[in-house]
Amino acid sequence: MELIRVLIADDHKLFRDGVKKLLELESDIAVVGEAGDGEEALSLIREKEPDILLFDINMPRVDGIQLVRELNNIPHKTRYVAISAYDDEDCLSALSAAGVLGFVLKASGKVELLSAIRSAARGQPYVDPRVAGKLLTSFSRRKEENDQLYELTPREKEILYWLAQGLSNTEVADRMVLSEKTVKNHVSHVLKKLDLRDRTQAAILAWRIGFAQLSPETLSHILESVER
Repeated sequence: MELIRVLIADDHKLFRDGVKKLLELESDIAVVGEAGDGEEALSLIREKEPDILLFDINMPRVDGIQLVRELNNIPHKTRYVAISAYDDEDCLSALSAAGVLGFVLKASGKVELLSAIRSAARGQPYVDPRVAGKLLTSFSRRKEENDQLYELTPREKEILYWLAQGLSNTEVADRMVLSEKTVKNHVSHVLKKLDLRDRTQAAILAWRIGFAQLSPETLSHILESVER
């Protein structure tokens, strides 16, 4: 039997201790480390290379969502299971966009927690039944919004990405080696295709569906594969 190596990240030691004792009763799970905040978790993941990161969404220094986004920019094999006291829909949407496979509530039981960890270890999603409906709504909305991006050309997608990073038309033009007029035309096309009023709405959409959270390198790979 192959062990599932778990790293626990939560700023409450009493909670970490309780989860650790619960997991250590399972023959197929080993706790390989604990972190009290997101920054410490990031360091331990590089060091321990766990199979599963079981993390609290609300942590000091680097919160859970930002932690996952930072991890997505470095090579690793760790999969994510989020645990929270809340079932906020926007938070669920951000987690799913970042690639989190499992979500359980702190009010959940042992069965839900173990199911989430084992499912994520197999590369399969698991959502606490109490929040499944909200996440399904979030997934559906995100899919509809992502589908809109299919109408954009690779260049328009790249402009949307840099727009969402807060760059001005002049800065986008310099970065993409285009004229400012060309960038303005592309921005107009993006807004029209996405049926948005202004740049702010476009940036909000890009962040909400997880597109703006991509690293520049990942964006480049995606656009290259589309253009082939």
